[in-house]
Amino acid sequence: MRFAATVLACLGVGAASGALGDPPASPPATAPPATTPSSATQTPAPAKPAVDPEEKRLIAQGYRAKMRHGEKVFCRTEPELGSRLGGKEICGTVADLKAQQASTREEIQREQRTMTPPGK
Repeated sequence: MRFAATVLACLGVGAASGALGDPPASPPATAPPATTPSSATQTPAPAKPAVDPEEKRLIAQGYRAKMRHGEKVFCRTEPELGSRLGGKEICGTVADLKAQQASTREEIQREQRTMTPPGK
């Protein structure tokens, strides 16, 4: 038992002295490479396609872009009332979804205008 403790102590001292020793020498410094004007060597970055603000708004509302029959549509899944399974996927183009939201907004405003106050 004492022998094992002595061996472990020696190994610990050896590891500590190696860790505290001089750091390894760094490689010799070399001359910096010749520089050329950055405009001559860099190619212009390809322009990113502009993202339509309506598309950004739909993505922020939880829609995902998909391609269907060569047309870009946006889809999201809405849960069905009374069901914990799956849901209903609603898809449409930017124009379709914008028109649907506008008609829903108009319908809500019309209902609010015609609503009678309680107690009358």
